[in-house]
Amino acid sequence: MTTVIAIIWIVVSVPLALFPLFGVDQKIIFNYSLLMQVITPIAAAFFCYITAVVFPKDDAMRKVWTLLGTGMLCWGIGAMLFAVYPLIYQGQETPYPWYSDIGYLFLVPCVLTAFFVFKKSLYVEVPVWGLITAAAFFLVALALSIFFNLSRFAGSDSFFLFAVTLLYTVGDPLLLGGTVVIGSILAGGAVGRPWWFVLIGLVLYYAADLAYTYLVVGGQYATGNAIDTGWLLGFGCIAVAALMTRDLFKE
Repeated sequence: MTTVIAIIWIVVSVPLALFPLFGVDQKIIFNYSLLMQVITPIAAAFFCYITAVVFPKDDAMRKVWTLLGTGMLCWGIGAMLFAVYPLIYQGQETPYPWYSDIGYLFLVPCVLTAFFVFKKSLYVEVPVWGLITAAAFFLVALALSIFFNLSRFAGSDSFFLFAVTLLYTVGDPLLLGGTVVIGSILAGGAVGRPWWFVLIGLVLYYAADLAYTYLVVGGQYATGNAIDTGWLLGFGCIAVAALMTRDLFKE
């Protein structure tokens, strides 16, 4: 089943990057991207939740997968709100910031809390090289985030705009740093393998977020851009990781 889901995910995600090459109408691309941005994180949340229930109620891994699922669900709810705006305003692009950003932003604390619980359950120390590498990635990502968002900060005419921009500016680098920390403590073997898919998924998610910020600031982004594929595939990797874990631990 895991392989089938992975293939289906690729089949529904990759065309978004190929549509422009075949001259597909922009409206179709726009609507397809909105739909997939709702379906994929909610599907990933579903798979995380059904994986969580495989573990006993007092097991840390049940909390970990529940938190990951909640992060995916929050992003999916944000995507639903994002899709509502074009429906209300005759296909116009959703503005920034919008209520959808609240849902998007909740993904980061959910995932970071899941990382904290996961790391604590392993009873291992993060190696020094892992801390140094994570700090380096965080600082580079923070510098890029600040640079890309300078115009947003300068143009902030409301507390909501400033707060949302600040949370994005700090949140994505924290997510990348946390991903590197977890990668530094992972061992090989069947149990650790699904977590590499989680990490790959989050790196794809971060890359899509970074590209989105760059394009939006430059006025070059429209829903259905090829970079949307990064979010879809990122959620797919997390869904596959959840199913791999479920296969390992279900009775």
